[in-house]
Amino acid sequence: MNRTWNAAVSAALLALLAACGGSDDDDAGTSTGTTPTAYARQFTEDFNRDTAGWTGGSADFSTNTAPTDVVFESRPIGTLGNYAADARAFFIGGHNNSDDLLLFIKKQYTGFVANTEYTMTIQSANFLSNAPTGCMGVGGAPGESVYVIAAASATEPKAVDTNGDIRLNLDHGNQGTAGAASMLLGNLANGLPCDGTLKYAAKLVKNNTGVKVKTDANGAVWAVFGIDSGFEATSQIYLQSMVIVFTPVTTTTT
Repeated sequence: MNRTWNAAVSAALLALLAACGGSDDDDAGTSTGTTPTAYARQFTEDFNRDTAGWTGGSADFSTNTAPTDVVFESRPIGTLGNYAADARAFFIGGHNNSDDLLLFIKKQYTGFVANTEYTMTIQSANFLSNAPTGCMGVGGAPGESVYVIAAASATEPKAVDTNGDIRLNLDHGNQGTAGAASMLLGNLANGLPCDGTLKYAAKLVKNNTGVKVKTDANGAVWAVFGIDSGFEATSQIYLQSMVIVFTPVTTTTT
């Protein structure tokens, strides 16, 4: 009697599980047909620790005016201020041989909801700059004419050569004017007087308005940070940290 009853219960449970599709598939969130929920995500980049995933490039010049001394690398900053002897930052620098030069770093972030629009904001970007405030320079000021920007794209940002004209393959704007895919964060002027000396000082820039970007079919997006120069000489910074936030865009239909 008990064996017959147990067999009947087991058969009923198996039939119920088959009808529901199984708990493993429900946990994975792929078999129910429901739309994944997009959440805000924050990424804190500490360049004292490492520069993993970030690569650099340059754009906005011709083959005849290509920049020189372009460097993207982790460097020590212990002698540049009140920092630990082993402190490091992401050095970004190069010599602008024309009236325009974009030096940029990029990184891909994954794990977002696919084909979904987010707003990317820069909550903070901390760096060291040796460009004094109020100085004159060739083509522009070494501080106020070198702009700090950020951008976002579903496709990988790359410098593209079109008949000798090297441009970024996304609309990052031009120096102090933001583009469709970018935002302006500030400039390199470090607040120190223009007295003929070059000393590094800490600066914080940010943009809480942000720029909209749609993730790709795999739920990935690229973030870009750069300095866009109108100063025809060397510009360089030590990027210490950055906080990037992606917030899903809510669309209301009526």
